[in-house]
Amino acid sequence: MLSKGNLGHGQSSIKNGYVVTVDPQRRVYPDGFVLINGNKIEAVGNSAQMPTRDVARTIDASGMIVIPGLINAHQHFYYHLFKGLGHGLLLEDWFPHLVFPVLPHLTDDDMELTSYLAAIEMLSTGTTCCLNHLRTTTSEELLQRISAPTAELGFRQVIGKEVQCRLAGNPRHPRDLADEIAYVEDLIPRWKHTHDGLTRLCLVAECTSVFVEHKLTSEELLIGSKKLADRHGLKLAAHISGGTLSFDKSYLQILRKTGQTDAQLLMQMGLLDSSWILVHGINCTPTDLRLIANSGASLIYCPTSEAVRGGGIGPAAAALAVGVNVALGSDGPMFDDSVDMLEQMKACSFLQGVKHLDPTIMPPERCIEMATINAARAMGLDDEIGSLEVGKLADVAIFDLDTPHSTPATNPVASLVYSARGPDAHTVFVEGREVVTNHKLTTFSDTKHLFARARARTQEIVTKASLFDRAASAWTKPLPQLTERIATS
Repeated sequence: MLSKGNLGHGQSSIKNGYVVTVDPQRRVYPDGFVLINGNKIEAVGNSAQMPTRDVARTIDASGMIVIPGLINAHQHFYYHLFKGLGHGLLLEDWFPHLVFPVLPHLTDDDMELTSYLAAIEMLSTGTTCCLNHLRTTTSEELLQRISAPTAELGFRQVIGKEVQCRLAGNPRHPRDLADEIAYVEDLIPRWKHTHDGLTRLCLVAECTSVFVEHKLTSEELLIGSKKLADRHGLKLAAHISGGTLSFDKSYLQILRKTGQTDAQLLMQMGLLDSSWILVHGINCTPTDLRLIANSGASLIYCPTSEAVRGGGIGPAAAALAVGVNVALGSDGPMFDDSVDMLEQMKACSFLQGVKHLDPTIMPPERCIEMATINAARAMGLDDEIGSLEVGKLADVAIFDLDTPHSTPATNPVASLVYSARGPDAHTVFVEGREVVTNHKLTTFSDTKHLFARARARTQEIVTKASLFDRAASAWTKPLPQLTERIATS
């Protein structure tokens, strides 16, 4: 079923492209080149100055834009089995009505399958790296099942290993807190940097109000997780300040009970610092954003996920304005059906413009930064990836702009963000390995069989979880009445 594809790390050159480096000087070469030697970038500049030498492969990128490989800073791989099921649910309802029913039926085979699905979709749309934020209980064997497919396909994965324990909301967890810390500590040395560096590790410790409400986290768990991350120099990811601003939903309920937001909780516990990767933050206050900025933590904005569940528009522009490093993530296709990072950039620009009634507040250049160098910085990988610079790993995406929907690409940067589509990814390199060639994935051959497996398995789980009603079209039942809702909103 599997194809080895192009496993070599030889010399390749890209010429005649519109090269966007996202380097510290934000240099752009309208007629540019990128020279790849082994797994690293050897030179970048104007095509007229490209070194003359024999290379194994030369790509003529005329009519194309050349950018750093896109980075998805927040994703949940297992969501790929459940596209199209999450619509019409607020976040607080989404957990009990969709997530909790499907979780008991997920097997290790399913987790491996979704790792293939996620990597195939992301590589095919120009994304070369992703943080896979885990929430289910994962053994070391399962980590191997999750990481092997992405390494095989040549995709860079940062595994966000969950730190969980036996709590009132999670009574079947196999370990108490002390045992969990010891268990994760034992596996960290083997997973911090594996598969020749394609697989990295961070930790996940949840603190958002939804998890508090369901008794899936605790202050002791947060403290233990932070100490563990510090001992090993790891980043720590968490959902924060999500949910609905409604008196009968969890976010404001917890806020009224405790008198503190998620960011303030971390700060008052002495835990908030630059190691945190904080996800969503839809309801962050100006004080929260200043705390995050002062701490050096990063904020991950998932615009389409937050919009589709009616959760609000995250404070991306406001966070950037006070100095927070803000990156983009897709969250997962059980919410918004796609992990195309071009969609996230476009939605980011449009939604922030609407939120602030200012069409200049989120230009396409800033969106590209958020999907490349800012995301790399959030993960602690900005010395290695996120920009096209000499000595960095050769993670490169070339998008064809000579298409019906992008022509004429008078402003290639704007055309990429506002007109292009993920499948316009013409050629993709990860560490100098050409994993997409002429819009075709080179490292996996039998997608037809894989997709058939995914469809069959989804049907099985949906049946067992009694969720067929969620898969039915709204036209099979009366459509919601809008008059009263709009009048009272």
